[in-house]
Amino acid sequence: MIKITLNGIQTEVESGLTILDAAVEAGVHIPALCHYEGHENGTCRLCLVSVNGMSKPVPSCSTVVSDGMNISTETEYIREYRKALLAMLMLDHGTHEGEKEAKCRLHEYAAEYGIVSLAGRELESSIDRSHPGIEFDPSLCIKCGKCVIACNDEQGNDVIGFHSHGQQLQIEFDDGMLLGQSSCKSCGACVDVCPTGALIEKDWVKADRTITSICPYCAVGCTIEYGVRGNRIAWARGLEGIGVNEGKLCVKGKFGWEFNSSQDRLRTPLIRKEGMERSPLGKRNIDEVFREASWAEALELISSRLNSIRQTSGVESIGGIACDRGTNEDIYAFQKFMRVVIGNDNVDQSATLCHAPSAAMLSYATGAGSGTNPIHDMKNSRTIMVIGSNTDRAHPVVSAYIKKAKRNGAVLIVIDPRRVDLAEKADIFLQIRPGSDAYLFSSIAKHIIDHGLYDHAYVSEHSEGFEQFEKSISAFTPERAEKITGIPAAKIKEVAEIYATNKPSSIFWTLGITEHRNGSDNVSSLANLAILTGNIGIPGGGLNPLRGQNNVQGGADMGGSPGSLPGYQNLLDPAIRKKFESAWGAHIPGSAGLKSTEMTLAILGGSIRAMYISGENSIRTHPNTTQVTEALKKLDFLLVQDIFMTETAEFADVVLPAASTLEKDGTFTNTERRVQLVRKVLDPPGEAKPDWLIYAMLAEKMGKNLGFRGVSDIDKERSTLVPSWAGLNMERLEFMGLQWPVPSLQSKGTEILHIDGALRGKARFRPITWADAEESEYPYVLITGRLREQYHTATMTSRSSVIADISPDPSVEMNPGDMQREGISENDMIALISTSGLLRAHVRGNTNLQDGVMFTTFHFHDLPSNVLTTDILDPITKTPAYKDTRVKIVKVSTGSHYR
Repeated sequence: MIKITLNGIQTEVESGLTILDAAVEAGVHIPALCHYEGHENGTCRLCLVSVNGMSKPVPSCSTVVSDGMNISTETEYIREYRKALLAMLMLDHGTHEGEKEAKCRLHEYAAEYGIVSLAGRELESSIDRSHPGIEFDPSLCIKCGKCVIACNDEQGNDVIGFHSHGQQLQIEFDDGMLLGQSSCKSCGACVDVCPTGALIEKDWVKADRTITSICPYCAVGCTIEYGVRGNRIAWARGLEGIGVNEGKLCVKGKFGWEFNSSQDRLRTPLIRKEGMERSPLGKRNIDEVFREASWAEALELISSRLNSIRQTSGVESIGGIACDRGTNEDIYAFQKFMRVVIGNDNVDQSATLCHAPSAAMLSYATGAGSGTNPIHDMKNSRTIMVIGSNTDRAHPVVSAYIKKAKRNGAVLIVIDPRRVDLAEKADIFLQIRPGSDAYLFSSIAKHIIDHGLYDHAYVSEHSEGFEQFEKSISAFTPERAEKITGIPAAKIKEVAEIYATNKPSSIFWTLGITEHRNGSDNVSSLANLAILTGNIGIPGGGLNPLRGQNNVQGGADMGGSPGSLPGYQNLLDPAIRKKFESAWGAHIPGSAGLKSTEMTLAILGGSIRAMYISGENSIRTHPNTTQVTEALKKLDFLLVQDIFMTETAEFADVVLPAASTLEKDGTFTNTERRVQLVRKVLDPPGEAKPDWLIYAMLAEKMGKNLGFRGVSDIDKERSTLVPSWAGLNMERLEFMGLQWPVPSLQSKGTEILHIDGALRGKARFRPITWADAEESEYPYVLITGRLREQYHTATMTSRSSVIADISPDPSVEMNPGDMQREGISENDMIALISTSGLLRAHVRGNTNLQDGVMFTTFHFHDLPSNVLTTDILDPITKTPAYKDTRVKIVKVSTGSHYR
């Protein structure tokens, strides 16, 4: 710490801060228009201050404090200088429409210094309104360059730039295009940093209040400030330098909040009318099939039906699926409800459908089923491998950090069956054949071993199982891998040598690794590589699965999976069970229950007769839609709890209205184990209630007490039962939260896991087995994945007007060469046929796909791709093979029976 004097008051600040940052810490306001946290911009000169001993004023945004510095921020000269500067800026500054002037910091400063606008708005035709959510008014632009920094340096999108120079200097998009016709990713970063409102949301209005919470979409866990007017969100923005995202957002975080106030929200409990069969609503209105009910009537019916089924068929005849878009407190309450009230362990959440192989195999390898390093730590990586991840679309904010690390010198290696967006930025791109990942990474490991490039000290001192692993991959040579993966052996060797020697090296992956019939082997092959090279427990290294749903990490942490009590405590361990039974005052089942994919088969087999599905749209998200639909029809009783009438809810006997994640307090755990505070932004509509409260009410109706009157009760109970959360409570969470484990109240959390060795003691290699793919009469491999603009089954994103306008139409993509060979033209209708079903779709050519590979999304009601996916599962985690569905295609022509 050093001492400075600020406006006559001595204060202590950290060395290395700029004067502007030091002033902020001291509560002293210095006006600034162009300042951007972490960047030397300094074009506006509004933040000039006087420093004793310096001959002229200095820019506070770029001048670093020194010990003994005496600073004056408001001398008469400085004030007159700012007044003149503001007058000059206002001379060329247009006027705002309606309330939008309230977002202009230039107007705010001008009013403070007594300056009035001297100009009128330019012609209407000069305003660029081509984008559905953003408008650009050049007459309001002061050329500060913050939008250029936000778009290029922070987001890595490279859309906005300067054109010309001097008096002709102006902002442009993609070398002169309209914003709506440019390659804009609609992240809104330019809007959030613009100090004048030149770039602004089209429908921006002044908010009554602002509330900061966490984004309800992916598991990056972005901090968002919501502007609220009445009981509706008016706008959303990132906060510069704040949160995991440091102000960055994606299109979903920026514009995807309208669902909260949708007229389609469920507002009261609904009961299926007598005599109405379980079937899709189709063109029928909800009130033709369901009738409204009071909470008392609905809970009475549910209690009666569940108790009856428990008595006649046993406690194991009921299954439950929790919602990973809910809070940690919701999921904790759900698993307790299933184990204490229902009395079985048939409790699961969406991790089974996505990252269960990551959790299981990382737990096997290191003792913790989670990512090892924080997102911002990639700034310390010299090599970054991104595998099976279209990061730019599924996790755009993480992609921004990756691109920034690449610009700062990291070697970027991207491996994927498709030439994904991030491949264009990569130093090396390997286009792998679908399903051959484990073989590729094992061949990389073999090359590292054969050439002595592995970390001998780490392997000998901090690992076990090396000999068995080495033996298991003895035949996995790069030359043989070339035949299996399609990647030249020379490239495999190059990647092996870079990863092993250009340390620290980090690995990031998503569902392109896990959603395979051998997803567990895929993850193990990555863990083996990190252990082999000593890239665990170090800054810039690590194994980092990028989770898809906002709280899927928390869902697993809270015991939302069979066999796993909160904090990953083993349900099969009698001592663990005794601890929970003592705390809960109830017997806990001693055998592991079923995964959600197993529950479907159990329903069809007759052993499960009732399901409680909370916030999961199983008909759209589970594989083999036809089979799932048959299962739901066969149930004696189906209870669905959600915020909308989803395709799954349409089959329910009772539907309960839940509060959305922005309508309650609690916590989320993001992909890097960071537990963050979720704040209530809106009141729920009608009679909708928080999930945890519904579980508690139903438990009471069924004769049990979960012991919760508020989320604070759940928070306290959890900290006493979960060692890794012993020092973690909601009172300690601020903007950045804490990363578990937090073993005591004195602990500041754990940024990097395994620094002192793996949590299990020693890291553990896992042998890899391989079976060549069988020949198939279905010649194409269909991969399903995400779009940047949509999320999951689009129940939330489809209700955003901006996203609806910019989202691509549903289609299937195919290599143009394959299209030519099949006699198919752009936008033709084709039928895709698998062993599970048939799907009709329009086809589009995409040169980023290799021969024999097709791609589609799983977002759209009109393109339900899981009609085609099969019930082939990873044998260990029961995760579906969504990324490897074999299909054949038929062109649908007039008169064809496929039409």
